[in-house]
Amino acid sequence: MPWTISGNRFYVQNSLEDTSQILPRLQPLAGGTIVQVFGYDSLIRKMTALVVGDTIKNAIKGYSQDGGTVHAIVSPEGSLGNFIVRSCNVKRLPIVCQTIDTLQATTSPVYELEVELFEG
Repeated sequence: MPWTISGNRFYVQNSLEDTSQILPRLQPLAGGTIVQVFGYDSLIRKMTALVVGDTIKNAIKGYSQDGGTVHAIVSPEGSLGNFIVRSCNVKRLPIVCQTIDTLQATTSPVYELEVELFEG
């Protein structure tokens, strides 16, 4: 089943979540490392997905250059929240006849997108 980002369908192959703390280190000359916690980074989600057609590919790719606009991500299980698209890498796949998205023509191009999302 497709996921959507701002209503555009994509088919997730891999989804990773990355969380981290903000930890500056001080290394005094006479002692060990001193670590201070300054909070937590927002959730970073990395996805590899298939997209059918140039229109949807260009829309998702364009989200990485829209000034930090927040986009809703919806999976088949429900809403994942709102995210900002940090980056989008596109690779066209050598597929002659696609049957992934039945709403698109079978001759539509198929792309593999690697998308990095920051929780908005």
